[in-house]
Amino acid sequence: MRHSTRKPTKAEQAHLDRIHASPCLPCSIEQIQQPLRTEAHHLVDKGYRVHSGGHMATVPMCGWHHRGEQLYPHTSKEMHFLYGPSMARSPGEFKARYGSQRKLLKLTNRRLYPGAHDLDDLPEEQQQHVRSI
Repeated sequence: MRHSTRKPTKAEQAHLDRIHASPCLPCSIEQIQQPLRTEAHHLVDKGYRVHSGGHMATVPMCGWHHRGEQLYPHTSKEMHFLYGPSMARSPGEFKARYGSQRKLLKLTNRRLYPGAHDLDDLPEEQQQHVRSI
């Protein structure tokens, strides 16, 4: 898988800042306290982030739900029991429990842009992303 290494535009960076300031979406769904800091999970289609919307197609996830990062002294099994499945460690169970990445993206966008009921209400780069889906 290739990673997007392109530097974010100002609009993309503003969006990423909002993602990082948001709580982990799976933790919010579970109604549990987030164990680790929020990271931006970039959606990946066809092996490339750019096909998915790049920096604008991101979901806030804690280190556990995103990459399976464990919180010392817990084992992976304990983390799974306490916080639910990790996308990195149990992708099928993660999708069954929280929904597809596209569903999580829609939930994220509704949280970040609550007044944006129409495409024209979204920032320009977000509009371009929605049109590309």
